[in-house]
Amino acid sequence: VEPVLALCPTMKFSVLALVGALATTNAFLSGSVPSATRRTAPVNKGIFMRKRAVSPMKGKSKVLLSKDLEGVGRSEEVVTVKNGFYLNYILPRGLGSLATGEALEQAAIVAAKRAEEDAVIAAAAAENKVKLEEIKEYTVTKKVGADEQLFGSVSVPDILGAVEAASGLTLGSPKVKVEDIKMAGTYDFTIKLHQGVTAVLSLAVVPEAEDAVSEE
Repeated sequence: VEPVLALCPTMKFSVLALVGALATTNAFLSGSVPSATRRTAPVNKGIFMRKRAVSPMKGKSKVLLSKDLEGVGRSEEVVTVKNGFYLNYILPRGLGSLATGEALEQAAIVAAKRAEEDAVIAAAAAENKVKLEEIKEYTVTKKVGADEQLFGSVSVPDILGAVEAASGLTLGSPKVKVEDIKMAGTYDFTIKLHQGVTAVLSLAVVPEAEDAVSEE
């Protein structure tokens, strides 16, 4: 009996294919297969591309205001707003329109003129601030009761009246900031005369004279 059985042609081919596959696998794992025959995954270079800068005007428009709009701008001024705000608020209310090249030029002229006017007003406000702070303390008289509690309160017109009477200035309607006064005493307050120009002053609230009270 022969020690090795003869194999049919089909079995011989299968065995040879299996041996060849095993040999190729071992060679690949050991690094002996040429690099040209290895397949590598394609590199997606797109993920490393630098993103384009977003335009600061994206989603926004330059608008020429036709009326003063609090918190946005003044009439005949060009402002930059979001498209939605322009389409949903400014345009339907007739508060402005998209700024054309001609409108931008006209707005620049208006802005320059206003800057000159504001400079004059600011200079006058600065002078008034000096005058007011030279006097420093202003007096308001009020009726008082027990423990010097006031009958009523000290209003902004009371304060402005006292300041104008003592200084000889006409202040109009500036913004006055003062705490709620309920008793006689001395209190600090401020008057905003112009943007960036605020006078820091003192107010003395004193009881009315008894003879003045009795006459009433």
